[in-house]
Amino acid sequence: MHIFKLPDLGEGLPEAEIVEWFVKPGDVVVADQLMVSMETAKAIVEIPCPENATVVKLYGDVGDIIHTGDPLVEFSEEAEGTECTTATTNTGTAQAAEPAKASTSVVGELHTSEVKLKETAQSVSGNSIGVKATPAVRALAHRYNIDLAIVTPSGPHSTVTAADVERVVKIFADVGELVPLKGVRRSMAKAMAQAHAEVVPVTLHDDADITPWFDRGDITVRMIRAMALACEAEPTLNAWYDSHAIGRRVIKSMHLGLAVDTKDGLFVPVIRDAQNYSAKAMRDKINTIKELVTARKIAADDLRGSTITLSNFGSMVGKYANPIVMPPTVAILGTGRLFQQLLLAKKGDDQSALVERTFLPLSLTFDHRSITGGEAARFLAVLMADLALQN
Repeated sequence: MHIFKLPDLGEGLPEAEIVEWFVKPGDVVVADQLMVSMETAKAIVEIPCPENATVVKLYGDVGDIIHTGDPLVEFSEEAEGTECTTATTNTGTAQAAEPAKASTSVVGELHTSEVKLKETAQSVSGNSIGVKATPAVRALAHRYNIDLAIVTPSGPHSTVTAADVERVVKIFADVGELVPLKGVRRSMAKAMAQAHAEVVPVTLHDDADITPWFDRGDITVRMIRAMALACEAEPTLNAWYDSHAIGRRVIKSMHLGLAVDTKDGLFVPVIRDAQNYSAKAMRDKINTIKELVTARKIAADDLRGSTITLSNFGSMVGKYANPIVMPPTVAILGTGRLFQQLLLAKKGDDQSALVERTFLPLSLTFDHRSITGGEAARFLAVLMADLALQN
């Protein structure tokens, strides 16, 4: 017997979700034959068979999440054509190997006054340390898989009672099943939690006057050009911060992460050496990566290694935001919805007139552990100056 464990599918990714099995127990397979399709944090990876063997057991069904290093497939090294190997219990009884079935863990329905449930999903925190409750109440919470940390206590001295637990059980049943986040959305949830725990964010807002070119220009391409110039002037924003070593790596090339919204969640493909592209080449590159993301064919390597991020949320709605800086990067620029404004401008030595100008709202979030307010302000000033140019 040989158990194949889920390998690291890309730079320390902790887990992957089973998308599709191409083999089943009893199949005789050959090395490099397609075995399973797995979805990592942002990409779908196909895993081939590692050897010539017979498949004995699959450790998971479609939709299950497998952690890196955990069993994925069990093989028998017996000669081709043999039947699927059986497992023998301690009593000597042979049993056919069956695929392991992971719990689907969803909140169930209340059927009786006894408040019976189906299996329930674990809470996000899973932490009830420090919560005041009797052993009986803890046992009740454990029975229904309720995290005591989310239960509002009503007993003396802030003690959680059995009625409190049953109230939460009923609430969960009323609001419906808990749908575990998977794939891209699961990765996004973890990444946002990491960012919230690590980064010290500060956001600067301003409006760039783009009147001279906006009606004939490509806003995204112009923004990337301006960001490249700003990174050259203030390279500390184009960097990675190491929270453990308390240090940073200032990076010469701008590897731009471009946020792309899809029905499956947020993708941030990377345009490497973005400062070297011409306007036309950049537009072609953007169109290509958007097509790849939409088709879920973007390579995993193209979703890693960004040094600074651009998010064009204004293409949908909103003028200003507080974009989230994703470690190890230290800065992200958001562009909002265009707006027009009347300004009083001079027309000659002693004459003035109202003129309409077009502005692009900017929201620059930076990690204050690594970047000073002055550095961020100078970065934004250089960027706005370039956006104000006619060409």
